[in-house]
Amino acid sequence: MPFEPNTLFPGLLSESAARVAQDMANRPGNRPAAALIREMGWNAVLIPEAQGGAGGDLQDLAAIIEGIATHAVNLPIVTRCGVIPTILNALPKQPSAHTLQTGIADGAIIVEVGGPLHPGDPTPPLSASKDKHGWQLSGTTSGIELTDDCTHVLLIGRDAVGNNKAMLICLAIEQLTCSSTVYRTMDDRQITVFELDKFHVSDADTLATGTAAAQSIHAGWRIAAAATATDSVCSMGSALSRTISYLIERKQFGHALADFQALRHDVARLYVVYELCRSLLQATLRTLEPVAANDDIPALDLLGLYIGNEAIRFAETIIQLHGGMGMTREMPAAQLATRLLANALRYGDPLTYEQKIHNLRSGGYTSFSHGVNTQGSRGD
Repeated sequence: MPFEPNTLFPGLLSESAARVAQDMANRPGNRPAAALIREMGWNAVLIPEAQGGAGGDLQDLAAIIEGIATHAVNLPIVTRCGVIPTILNALPKQPSAHTLQTGIADGAIIVEVGGPLHPGDPTPPLSASKDKHGWQLSGTTSGIELTDDCTHVLLIGRDAVGNNKAMLICLAIEQLTCSSTVYRTMDDRQITVFELDKFHVSDADTLATGTAAAQSIHAGWRIAAAATATDSVCSMGSALSRTISYLIERKQFGHALADFQALRHDVARLYVVYELCRSLLQATLRTLEPVAANDDIPALDLLGLYIGNEAIRFAETIIQLHGGMGMTREMPAAQLATRLLANALRYGDPLTYEQKIHNLRSGGYTSFSHGVNTQGSRGD
């Protein structure tokens, strides 16, 4: 029996995103990501109205992600439309942040994040040291989805001499005159990594330091974690629908694959996993407050742990049901499975989440590594 997942975030945003994604999937090309995002107005969804944006919330962002994810289309929605605006929104008294917000809403400025948002990221923040000319940055950035239309990069650093304070630095692309490495990820995203060695930045390029920077970075991670989980759950629903259709249509030994009991059991398990992940996602999103707070960190860690683990097993089963080694990358189900595997390692992997939850149960909980640490049984 065919299966179609219910829309988690119904509305015009989800419908329009789904139509765009379907058109891109049917007619793949090299249309610039920023041009499409700007054309649809998604870049302004989380920007406050005072800066020319739509003043939307996480539900609006999730609706866009759902429409895009169902067709396995790769667009930097999470970072450009979610993480970056949220980080800037958390700096309400910073004129430079307001200028960036206005430029992002207009589509004139396109910013990507180039630093770790999660304490478990294998790439540490850039090491920053102060001299009479300003700051010097050393280290390697995390992977940046740096397309040709990107104008700025938001770097995350940490004061190596002072009190280990967090730093936010925004640089124009032409300022990054340092060595870099370009590679493609498993889900076919082009990623750039910059290697900085005593790279000089002025105070004018520094958006925030200390507690203000740490809190804004945390706000960005919070959105990234929720948005990535949303992407995974929506990808699960689409992958399950396509898998069931494949098993009904494909025949072997004169029978549809859907007639084989072992395969039916696998599909039933996938359905149960999808429903559990969907329910956990919706319950978690309902508990998130409009502003970042340490109280919701354990809930996001649990969300990342459970959905990350299940996404890996879900992807493996999808691949096996489509023939395992004989499955081609061009199939939508293969692209969705690869997307699930990549999401499981994005903004914190299941092992890191498991370690954090273990620390919570043990009586101490480290919530954030960029300068804001909380200890206690509840993480507050």
